[in-house]
Amino acid sequence: SGPSACVMTIPVNIITGVLGVGKTTAIRHLISQRPADERWAIVVNEFGALGIDGAILDTAGGLSKVDGGGSSKGDDGGVIVREVAGGCLCCAVAAPFTVAVTQLLRRAKPDRLIIEPSGMGHPGGLHDALQDEHLGKVLRIAATIALVDMTQVARGGALVESEAFRDQVQCADVVVGAKGDVATVADQCRFTDWAQALYPPKLAVHVIARGELRLDVLNTPLDTVGGEGLVVCKPTPAVSSHGRLAKKLAATQLAADESNGADASPGYRGGEPAARGAPVRVVGGTDAFATFGLLFHRDDVFLRSSLVTAFGSLANEAPAVVRFKGVVRVGAKEWVAPTVDPTSGTVRLDPVAWRRDSRVEVIVDA
Repeated sequence: SGPSACVMTIPVNIITGVLGVGKTTAIRHLISQRPADERWAIVVNEFGALGIDGAILDTAGGLSKVDGGGSSKGDDGGVIVREVAGGCLCCAVAAPFTVAVTQLLRRAKPDRLIIEPSGMGHPGGLHDALQDEHLGKVLRIAATIALVDMTQVARGGALVESEAFRDQVQCADVVVGAKGDVATVADQCRFTDWAQALYPPKLAVHVIARGELRLDVLNTPLDTVGGEGLVVCKPTPAVSSHGRLAKKLAATQLAADESNGADASPGYRGGEPAARGAPVRVVGGTDAFATFGLLFHRDDVFLRSSLVTAFGSLANEAPAVVRFKGVVRVGAKEWVAPTVDPTSGTVRLDPVAWRRDSRVEVIVDA
């Protein structure tokens, strides 16, 4: 086919979670719901060397095993499992992972790819690998799902504060509260409050028991701006001084066409994604607080120095600016979020695992 031919991409779902949260059980439940006319490929990564999770998935029924040296379609061929044992898909074995996925796609020709990284994994790097110049042409990252033990969130502590847990939650489009069969009502309430306060906001929050994850969660729509009560609006000169200050962030991007994204957009319909160099404006709020947001295309890259200056200007506007937050791309494989030092008031940019887009939101005392 010619270069202009339409190429169908394969949806890939990443299902993350710390060790013991029930990822393999959830995937087994998803397998039991697989449409009969779909062929699935599953890549399982374990930090140990034996590959126990892959062996467990092999017993889920209708599965074929693909080892490191070859492949087998088996009798059914409806689900193909590929193990990458030892290390972490997100970092140490990134190159072998890319090779393994490429071989799996070529041999299995799946309709869907599901990846279960190690519970110790950092999924931001996995997103980067799946969107490189090779895999990015054939794969489309569908909903990334983070399984969270609701009892652990309720207790807090080292696990919830760990870098791996934070990265998994940050990178997720959907957060699923697991172990609803053992969590108390209070645990579930704390989990819900915690999940609804996450930034960037999640597209969906679910609660499950015994790993019973519904099939439709894999197809959670991604083409939404997000945020309850938000309205995507046309650019208008009649914005507040704080709104104008937030708009300055758009000028820090390095768009390929060198257009000023803050002024380039003629207006967007609700749910329409941002284009390169042309961010979507989002406004909302309540009687007490107004919000002004900018949603940028994933390919827009920002200057660190300009971001520090812009966020520093917002920090200096307190208390009129109640809060500002953001996740912004600053390199080929690097996103950051602003944090204000409570003592000095200076702004630093901390690395985050988010990979979907860049976005900034300012909350102002109305």
